[in-house]
Amino acid sequence: MTELSCRRAGGAPLRLVPLLVPVVTLVCVAATACTGPGAAVTAEAAPAARESGHAAALLTEDAGDLRRRRQLFDASQILTQRCMRDRGLRFLITSAGPPPPAGATTADSIGSRTAPGYGVSTALGDLNKGPTAQNRYVSSLSAAERARYDTALDGPADQMAPLTLPSGASGAYATGGCTARVRAELYGTVRAALEDTLVPQDVGQLLQRYLATAPAYRKSLARWKRCMADAGRTAQSPAALIQSLRAEAVQGASASKLAREQRAAAIDDQLCDEESDLRRTTATQRNAFLREQPASTPARLEQVWQHRQRALTRAAALLGQDAQVSPG
Repeated sequence: MTELSCRRAGGAPLRLVPLLVPVVTLVCVAATACTGPGAAVTAEAAPAARESGHAAALLTEDAGDLRRRRQLFDASQILTQRCMRDRGLRFLITSAGPPPPAGATTADSIGSRTAPGYGVSTALGDLNKGPTAQNRYVSSLSAAERARYDTALDGPADQMAPLTLPSGASGAYATGGCTARVRAELYGTVRAALEDTLVPQDVGQLLQRYLATAPAYRKSLARWKRCMADAGRTAQSPAALIQSLRAEAVQGASASKLAREQRAAAIDDQLCDEESDLRRTTATQRNAFLREQPASTPARLEQVWQHRQRALTRAAALLGQDAQVSPG
């Protein structure tokens, strides 16, 4: 589990909801934007956008992207367990539940029309019921054992390296311990692993600011919201709609209730997307945004995409070798 704490310039610390992803810590300084990761995951190649290539693909979440994130998470768990075992320590693998369906609808992409849904799983509720087996194990250690364990996992506190993001946000990340070793094994370098998550998130925040002032996007979003209101839904955006379903899952909604509600929501979303052309308009504006960025931004996103392909290839091979993974 991960919690990232950073400070915006002149503001209070921003604390993110813990995510089920490989641990990423970026200590922000004088940042204009800083977010914590969600790791990316599968060996399916990310779809290339026609105009902006891999840069646009990295800023677009679809069902394939959700599945790629899951694959990288699963691979990182296996590698972390191996690394800690090499140090004579235990690491209990955490299950993230079933992978999202290939036809899941996302905030950026309409999925299956025959089996509409967002891939929101009751696993979110299971995780909210209490600490994972891994967290319980670490909590059971004595203070001295815990200090040794944390150092083995995350490295000494003084082993850090700087990282600056396209927005100007900057900080430092850990370069020691099993966490860093796993990142380097998947991506080639620890930095590449961090950039795989943080660079798209950082540029994505810039994109959201751009969209907030783009007339075509604002008009399309307003049509989507009116259509959804006519269907009895008050969501302010597709992302907000999906987040509300995830919140229900976290609160322990049953599988049948969750399936019923996300199917109904996805049907309304698909109909309203057709009426408003929201996702197509978003894609057009995304490409326009990228054309306005300094050449270094799409170039850096392209580099991130290349590193991601290495990680996905490595993860696919690893998971093929470890189809049956022991939980301890």
